[in-house]
Amino acid sequence: MLDHLLRLNERVARLAVWIGGLLMIVAAFVVTVDVFLRKFFATTVGGADEISGYLFAIATVWAFSYAVLHRVNVRIDALYMHFPVPLRAVLDLLGLVLLGLFVGILTWRASLLLADTVENWSRSITPLQTPLAIPQSFWLLGLILFSITLVLLIVACLAALVRGDFARIQRIAGARTVDEEVKQETGGEARATEGHR
Repeated sequence: MLDHLLRLNERVARLAVWIGGLLMIVAAFVVTVDVFLRKFFATTVGGADEISGYLFAIATVWAFSYAVLHRVNVRIDALYMHFPVPLRAVLDLLGLVLLGLFVGILTWRASLLLADTVENWSRSITPLQTPLAIPQSFWLLGLILFSITLVLLIVACLAALVRGDFARIQRIAGARTVDEEVKQETGGEARATEGHR
């Protein structure tokens, strides 16, 4: 059941990161058009910086789940690789739990912000007068997906720790080894779900 949920979560995260990439392309296009209009026609799209800012924020948060599932989030592992495997497994789990607590608090506060925005019909203080509930809703969706991803990974790591399956914890939450980095850079990266089986 847990493996099925992890695979489903990976598919949703992959879709979210593709949508985020598309949003980045749209943001780049809007800014490019605005720059050309300013340079050659002394006019502007109006709000290009605001729109691109929203798109960037949404795209970034929608990529978080994919990043943690594929273990491409930044890790400081100077000493980590020298620790015994069981200690590394415990540290990996601890890292996920601490990240989960932080993201949980962030998601809760973002939901309160959105509720306040909706209640007050808040708009941006720009010429576009964007209803802030629109970008904040998409931003919150990304945080919710990230929170769900972290909960699933924590449960999977706890189950593996109980069984003494330290290799599974490494595949799910450990820092990438040099071999894994080389394999990813050369195009031989396996799907994250294969590591969850």
